Parts: sequence; structure tokens; C-alpha cells
Amino acid sequence: MVAIIGAGPVGNHLAAELCKRGFSVDVYEEHKVIGKPVQCTGLTTFFLNKLMKPDDSFVVNRISRTQVFGPDGKSVEIALPKNYIVDRTKFDAHLATVAQSHGAKYHSNHKFLSSERQGQQHTLHFVNGKTSKTDLLVGADGPLSAVAKSNGMYGQRKFIIGHQARIKTHCAEDLVEFFIDEGYFGWLVPESNKIARLGICSLDKPKHYFDKLHHLRPGKILEWQSGIIPLYDPKTVTEKDHVYLVGDAATQVKASTLGGIIPGMMAAEELTKALVTGKSYEHLWKKRIGFELWVHLLIHKMMLQRFHKEDYNKLIRLVQQPRITKLITTHDREFPSLLLAKMALLEPRFLQFTRFLW
Repeated sequence: MVAIIGAGPVGNHLAAELCKRGFSVDVYEEHKVIGKPVQCTGLTTFFLNKLMKPDDSFVVNRISRTQVFGPDGKSVEIALPKNYIVDRTKFDAHLATVAQSHGAKYHSNHKFLSSERQGQQHTLHFVNGKTSKTDLLVGADGPLSAVAKSNGMYGQRKFIIGHQARIKTHCAEDLVEFFIDEGYFGWLVPESNKIARLGICSLDKPKHYFDKLHHLRPGKILEWQSGIIPLYDPKTVTEKDHVYLVGDAATQVKASTLGGIIPGMMAAEELTKALVTGKSYEHLWKKRIGFELWVHLLIHKMMLQRFHKEDYNKLIRLVQQPRITKLITTHDREFPSLLLAKMALLEPRFLQFTRFLW
């Protein structure tokens, strides 16, 4: 028996994968409605096709290009393999329905409180006063994972602040806009040509940076969708005494773009393999995505923590070269290491930014 805490996309994907292989799975969700509150931009790469079939029931838009603006207002436009904008509530609910169709049992209004191991089982305690027993416990319960805290797996986590709003504005329906500047990254992700998700990520002063971006891309705020995002930490313990962490709970997030859906779903597949074969889950997921997550972390440290305005402007000017934009178009940003190596070979001036690694 497996208990999964958290009915987000990673927990739901894991539930479906385990049920397909004969495991008995219970999923516990703290909220009444799966997928709420929304705390995610909902932008995924074309790699989603390799994990599941995108469905029009939750895909609200498809993106074919991006425009990246530097602090001086100059920009570069890059064609993209098809990217998906998903409605996170409908996306999470869809994945839960898939898991249920394979036999997973769901329990809403079950906020995880703590657990202890008794013999070969774990006893789970919930805020509503209920308890349950399980052989295997999985924390898919987000960046502040109570499962990690209860089982001594939380570690010294660092977070970045995501501050986002849905706004009414005018925008190109097939274009994602990114804004890179000292202290923050910003984005405008269109749901349509009239509604977009405007947001920033920063280490501090989120309101200040959001207001700055909102001045550049004005629009009527319809609702807020903010939250914290964990920075990937390769030292995070993700398996211990039949307790496992996946997704944000395991800090399996791309630190450069702050996307966690796809790496989390890949980690869920590696956990399934581990439980089927008896192999080490930590070894399997790090072999599949660990190095790429580390590269994303290096990019984050360089650009968000150490770049100055002129460094961003230089970067934009180098990327504006047609041979570079063409190269970027052919690579999936889920796996940046090969792209960065090819960019440096094609344009050695990119190597000037390596000084920020030290």
C-alpha cells in the first residue's frame, strides 16, 4: 500500500503510474478542490507529450514563439517548439481522473500533520483528526512539505518568490514575453489575446518588481496567483525508511525557469521504477534529471544573483544573432546542458559569463 500526500500533477501522475503496476494507492489532498489555489504559471514545454497526451480540456493556449527583453528595452524573438499553457485546476483534476480510472483512491480535506513508523508501517495523522496506515509514504506536498518535516528530510531549503496575477490586457496569443533585469525575472504568458498571466520571480521585494513590470505591461488585475518556489538542492534527502519525496517537495524544480511540473513527473516515473525493481529511487531520478537540474541551478545563480543590467543587455545582443536563435529553437529547455555547450562553441563570447560561476 502506498500513501501519496498531495494531489498536484506530480502526485497524481505517480498515483496513475503505480496503479498501472498493481500497487494499491491512496492520495490525500488538504484542499476540498484539487488544483486550488493556483500558484503556478502553467507554462510547459513540448516535452509534456513524452509524459502524457495534452488534452484540450485543460490546455488553454499553445505557444510558438517567445520574446525576451533586456533592461534597455531591446529584445530577441525566438521560435519555439509548441509550448502549452494549461489551466492548473483542470490539469490537476484531469490527472487525478486518470489515476482514479486506474484504481487510485482520493481523500479530500485531509491535510497531513505528521507520521511515525511502527514496525513495517507508517501511521499517518491528519489535521481533521483522522489517521491511516501505509507501507510506503510519498510526499508530493509542495515546497513546505510536511512529510519532509515529519521525517527529518526537510534540510536547509531556500526559496524564491513567485508573484503573479491574471490580467486583462492586449497581447499576441502565440507569444510568451520574458523580461530579464537586475533582481528579478518577469513574464507575460497569454491565455488568449485578451487575458494573460503576468508575474515575476525574485529573491526579495516581489511587490516592487511586480509593480515595475505591471507598469511596462499594464492591465486590469483579475486575480492573484502567488506562491513560493523551492530552489533545487542536490543535497536534499529524497528517500528514507520507505518515505519518498517528489516534485517541489524534493526541490526538483528548474531553477532557471522555475518550472517544476515536468521534472517532477519524470521523478515520479523513476520512483515507480524504484518501487517495482527495488532499486534506489534517489539514484534513478538523479541519473535521469539530476545533472540538468544542477545546470539550471548554475544558470539561476549567475543570472538572478550575480548579473548586472549591462550583463543582461550583452546577453540579449549575443542571442540576437540568427545562428544562435536558430540553435535555441532546436533544443528543449528541459535539458540546457547540451544547448549551452553548443552555444559556447558557436559563439565563444558567451564564455565571458562563466566568471559569475565563481
